Amino acid sequence: MATSNTWYQCWATRSDGCRETFTGRDGARELNEPSAAQMDDTPKPPKNTKEAAPKFLIMDYYKRLDPKDAKAMEWRRKLGGMMMTIMVPEDNNALKRRKWILKEFPEGYELWEHLKYKVLATKAMDSQKYKPYNGIFERQDAYLYGHPEGRKKRFRSPADFVPHLLWLESDKEGDRANCSCKLCSPDKDDEQPGDIKNDEIKLEPPLKPTTAPQVIIPHSNPQPLATATPKPQPPPKPTPTISKIAVQSPEQQYDSQAGGPYLYRPGELVWWENQPANNWRLGVIAKRGLMNNKPRYLIQPLSNPLQPQPNRILDKESSLRPWLAWSLPNTTVPALQNMTFEAVPWDRVVSQGQFDQGHVRDFVVDGSILAARSIDASYSFFDRNEKALAGPGEVHYNGMFLGGEKVWVGEPVRLKVPPAIGRNAPDISVLIISKLIEQTLPDSSSSVTIVGEVYKWVEMPTPYNNRSEWPTPDLPPRMVADLRFRNEIADAAKTGTWYEWRLLDPLAKKTLTDIKGRWYDTRTLLPIISGVQRFQQDAAAGKFQDVNEAMNSRLDGDKVPNQRRKNRADTLGQAVPHDFRVSRGLAGDPADDVFPDEQPSGSENQYMNMGQQFYGQH
Repeated sequence: MATSNTWYQCWATRSDGCRETFTGRDGARELNEPSAAQMDDTPKPPKNTKEAAPKFLIMDYYKRLDPKDAKAMEWRRKLGGMMMTIMVPEDNNALKRRKWILKEFPEGYELWEHLKYKVLATKAMDSQKYKPYNGIFERQDAYLYGHPEGRKKRFRSPADFVPHLLWLESDKEGDRANCSCKLCSPDKDDEQPGDIKNDEIKLEPPLKPTTAPQVIIPHSNPQPLATATPKPQPPPKPTPTISKIAVQSPEQQYDSQAGGPYLYRPGELVWWENQPANNWRLGVIAKRGLMNNKPRYLIQPLSNPLQPQPNRILDKESSLRPWLAWSLPNTTVPALQNMTFEAVPWDRVVSQGQFDQGHVRDFVVDGSILAARSIDASYSFFDRNEKALAGPGEVHYNGMFLGGEKVWVGEPVRLKVPPAIGRNAPDISVLIISKLIEQTLPDSSSSVTIVGEVYKWVEMPTPYNNRSEWPTPDLPPRMVADLRFRNEIADAAKTGTWYEWRLLDPLAKKTLTDIKGRWYDTRTLLPIISGVQRFQQDAAAGKFQDVNEAMNSRLDGDKVPNQRRKNRADTLGQAVPHDFRVSRGLAGDPADDVFPDEQPSGSENQYMNMGQQFYGQH
């Protein structure tokens, strides 16, 4: 019996794949795969190094992926989904609803992975050879080899290969001049790694299928299930594609790396511990920095327009909580509870006390509560992507402030999903963002479409005998590192459990109301949320609660509609001092990231400018 987790197989009935070609020097025969030099996995010193004994060596090589490797499975799922989206007739809803996987790559095609990472020179020649330093890969790119024109013509993504796959099924004459893929089209040469541009991939309309796709349900011995008979219809539209982010800004890379030093980002709304008053307040991250290799943050507390608060330096991440970790309390002035920040007559509230009904109230707290509610309902964009292939009225961006949080293209966000059948709690699902698109509507308002891949968290009996068999999934670095950590904990406790992120939809389109908020890695945030002792107990048992299950959703209980803001300053408005600025991090002036306690005094500046060393009074 088929279930919602059933993947139906489809396959190509023809192939032009070649394992050998005559594309070598002077037409010599050569294998259609990476060269021997590219497959050399010997650790090498960094290029242009002047050190006689460098601390790190570089692993930079290609390896063939087994068809059952997680990355190969993801390629086949994406190819099957995109292929059948186009080939199944529009009126065949039964087949349209199914999840498809390509049974195997066409004959002669093989998937290879390019890996590049640093290893400690002291461990480069022992069993640690294949373990990247700090678990960070510089490259983990997959390429499909087998094109008849040789190894220099390799497909870089499922989106690149699917037009070729559709041509194989459509053009029985085998004339590659009819293929619209970027390798076969005469006006599109294969770009080498150093020449890749940040343009997004666009599929040309494939040829109309002339044969029915063959479909089988996955069994140990697959049996034919159905044959779809296409009816005459206009040529299919180009399929939307998911393209990996080729170029990221330094700040984007910094936030996306595994094991990065910071949990919070400039401009984000957070809860902060107000000592010595021993309570928690709401504030905005103004800037962040490292002192003694530990993160610290400059916080601007939220308030009402008449009582601006001084900034505070917090040097412990345990003194902060994500905005969505807790819910807002009621205002101390009951009459303000259902008002918006902008609608409150703050002069009458603060200066004249017309709303306090003779009781002692905290107008700073009330201002922060109403401001946080307004911020939660807001969104704004930054880092416009000028190179994106945008449709009419569309603008693409690399990042956005969604409510209290800052998110980037290329990273996961939590999705709102209904509880699964037989479960009280919803499944854990994420969307890995590939595009942030804003489209202007005729009434001058805008709509937002968030495009990406949907993954579901899966727990199952482990299919592996030891850790050397574990695959490295093609996911953002923070997700890969967190997944590895949780599987290592389960393995160390001998639970027999395996965790993975399973692809549900490679071409999902979501709106703002579908997004719960940022995805946080359990390893980093759970010890802060639940306490170190509980975290260690759970680690010994081999199983954690996913920290994202403990987080609220954006706009929970908030009836304020989504509000498009010009920028973060417009969003924060009068809840912060008029001269408040959010740091742009690596994209801005380094002087903007200097903390107040790092600023030299005026007398120091005077003597330093004169070239004299200054010593203060003892």
